[in-house]
Amino acid sequence: MIRKAFFAIAALGLFAAGVNAQEQSTEQWSLEQCINYAHENNITIKRQQLNVEYRQNQLKQSKYDMLPDLNADLSARLSYGLSWDPVKKDNYDQTSHNVTPSLSSRASLFEGLSKKKAVQKEKYNLLSAEEDIKKVENDIMLSITRQYLQILFDKELLNVAKEQHEVSKLQMERTKKLVDAGSQAMGSFLEIKSQAAKEALNVTQQENNLGISILNLAQLLDLESPIGFDVQSPTIPEMGEFTPDLPRSIYATAVEIMPEIKSSEYGVESKENELMEVKGSYYPKLYLSGGWNSGAYYSEGGEDNKLFTQLKDNRQYYMGLTLSIPIFNKFRVRTGVQNTQISLNDARFKLEADKLTLRKEIQQAYADALASYKKYLASEEAVDSYKESFRYTEKKFNVGLVNSVDYNVAKTDFTRAQSDLLQAKYEYVLRTKILDFYRGIPIQL
Repeated sequence: MIRKAFFAIAALGLFAAGVNAQEQSTEQWSLEQCINYAHENNITIKRQQLNVEYRQNQLKQSKYDMLPDLNADLSARLSYGLSWDPVKKDNYDQTSHNVTPSLSSRASLFEGLSKKKAVQKEKYNLLSAEEDIKKVENDIMLSITRQYLQILFDKELLNVAKEQHEVSKLQMERTKKLVDAGSQAMGSFLEIKSQAAKEALNVTQQENNLGISILNLAQLLDLESPIGFDVQSPTIPEMGEFTPDLPRSIYATAVEIMPEIKSSEYGVESKENELMEVKGSYYPKLYLSGGWNSGAYYSEGGEDNKLFTQLKDNRQYYMGLTLSIPIFNKFRVRTGVQNTQISLNDARFKLEADKLTLRKEIQQAYADALASYKKYLASEEAVDSYKESFRYTEKKFNVGLVNSVDYNVAKTDFTRAQSDLLQAKYEYVLRTKILDFYRGIPIQL
């Protein structure tokens, strides 16, 4: 046991030396810095931004589709072979060239408002995609906040472990003197020494836990290396009385501002316009068209007319109206309308499901915050109680009225109560911040 304790303390010293050397070059990030960095560099957000750019292009194209089109065509033909000469009444070889250029345009005058509804559909698709980015950003922000508070919790646990280890070392020295003076048995000293070794190992374990928590946050931020990365330790204010708004009031605010709800609402608007777009295929379509064409012809042995002269002499212009009346299209339009109506109903169900999920999340967050507050109050009382009990036991142990086993039990109970209080404290902070988030209040520490 003594050998294990020695190696544990030696390992702790080497680790602490490495930590101290690293801390000299450590950059401490605030919660705001972590969130901003993630929003700027997270791959998921960048991919969602590409989706927004795609939707922007789709909206532009839907507007361009309302413009007239303009097409130019040029055809050239080479013909050769036998031709009949009615004068000589004989066949002869002939090679001819034919060039036909044309320019045409068509504008839609009426298509059952399909194109106008297509523009509206793409507009709401874009708005929905923009809200999806905000949803991803919110999810990342909450994840970072949880991990950030976990680091602060682990730091305080480490401080508690170090303090308890220091107390045990002092008690070990005091007990050694009492043993030497004959006031305590050697067994008491060995028990205290064993407890000190356990607490040294506990310090190492807490340091490892802290390192893992820092690594987890660094991976959330997608940092290339966690070496030299740490977080600031802001002053957590005293825990006030738990007096938030009721879940119904919080939900009334959240349903108006949460991006996932807005995204679903825009999705419904998009499907409604898509339905009107598809229904437009039931109506006749009216188009205005116009154009220009010409042609040039040359044959070997024939009259040699210049190309541009022929194109000028043979030019033609035209303009017309085209009315297309759908009569029977194998029920494709009707099927399309039915399928779009199904998609619209699904979008409405999704909106209701998202609202229901949000309400449940708020109710759960409220219940968790209330439970963590009660746990915090109970833990405070427990710490005060175990603290007084440990002090009383320590005094009795120093004068030989209790044995080392009772002393270690009292000390362990006090340490556990301190850990429970810290856990309740950071749980309460996290839960209240989540409730603030649903009320539209930025998360800050």
